[in-house]
Amino acid sequence: MISAASLDFSAVAAIPLQGIERKVTDLNMNVHSQAFGNSLKSLRAERGLSQTALADRLGSTQRHISFLETGRAQPSRYMIQRIERELALPVSRSQVLYETAGLAGPYKCRAEDAPDIQDALNLIETRILANWPFAAFVLDKRWTILRSNTPGKQFLAGFVGDQNEPPNLFRIFLSPAFRQRILNWNEAAPVFASRLYREAAEDPDLADLLEQAHASGLLDGLDETFREDVPVFVPIEVLGPDGSKLRVTSMLGQLVSVQDAVIEGMTIEMMVPMDVETESCLLKSAGQSADLTAAE
Repeated sequence: MISAASLDFSAVAAIPLQGIERKVTDLNMNVHSQAFGNSLKSLRAERGLSQTALADRLGSTQRHISFLETGRAQPSRYMIQRIERELALPVSRSQVLYETAGLAGPYKCRAEDAPDIQDALNLIETRILANWPFAAFVLDKRWTILRSNTPGKQFLAGFVGDQNEPPNLFRIFLSPAFRQRILNWNEAAPVFASRLYREAAEDPDLADLLEQAHASGLLDGLDETFREDVPVFVPIEVLGPDGSKLRVTSMLGQLVSVQDAVIEGMTIEMMVPMDVETESCLLKSAGQSADLTAAE
């Protein structure tokens, strides 16, 4: 039996600690280089750029781009800044590049309930939504309604019941009650489907919404009739609470100075009347609602 006292640990002790640390560091750098290389290659493929074309835009060389993609070279923060500027990357994609490169990025990773995010939502609500005379909402990337103005709440009054979770505009669109109020569903459905397909293509998390749309029959029959003489705008004709026909569309927007991935993924959706009669009806309804609120 070998006793602990008889073991010779001199060989182990002789291994330079600095050499071990260097090898671990080199291994971590290699892992990050490969991860960044894969991200850069995918991004370049999405934009349809060759290595030479990307190098020209970045003021670099095809050889260096090749080295970055294969993990033989490490990107600097300045290189990533050039990539995100020249390719006009959203904050979320820029964050991925910094993370895969093992570098600390300039953007903070905030949760949706973080104070900064809530302050930003409050600013959008008070400065934009409150000053829009028609229905307006702030939606997250899954179409959950995070903020709405008074006309917006009034517009959805018949579709949003008492619930613990925030209402979801997509599920409202899927509801039979809402679809019954759409007077031109055959013309409106392709517009709705096009938006859903487009946003799902940009965000894989929306794929399940497409499945829900197919399962509900929302997208059935879209290709059975060929669309001819499509106008510049296809308004959605909605049956108003008083039985009047409202012709509306939506305007989608974002704040251009946003430097946060969470807020960047949100959309401001603002209802726009498409004729004078609809505008008068909505303004009258909003005025009556404001009078009631003031009286309370």
